[in-house]
Amino acid sequence: MVEILKCNYVKDRINGNLPICSENKEEFIKQYKLCLEQTKGVNGVVYVFKSEKMVPRLKDFSNILYIGETKNDVWNRYNVKHDTENFWHVYNHTIKYYGSITIDVYPTENHKGTEKKFLENYFKNTKNSPQ
Repeated sequence: MVEILKCNYVKDRINGNLPICSENKEEFIKQYKLCLEQTKGVNGVVYVFKSEKMVPRLKDFSNILYIGETKNDVWNRYNVKHDTENFWHVYNHTIKYYGSITIDVYPTENHKGTEKKFLENYFKNTKNSPQ
């Protein structure tokens, strides 16, 4: 099995230690903002949304929900209120059935190359795309 979140460009990993777990939309938005604030100012990153519990995939299981990249920081990448409005049905379902959501951030020398490698590894392991 390929280690999914491994790439030579990655310099560090900031663990998402603030869980987003509220099934109340307003409280969810507050938790989501706090989670992103912990990486404010860390630019050129790949970020990974994860669920507490494993989710069935075509092959095996994974707790990875989404892999994305930004040349800026994740705080500036997301308008939390807008994102929550658009994807509340997904976030609420995830929390209800798969537990809290966390966001890990990987500062990297090449955010696009790192995202590509993470996605290739994810697809090799699960035969699914996380996005």
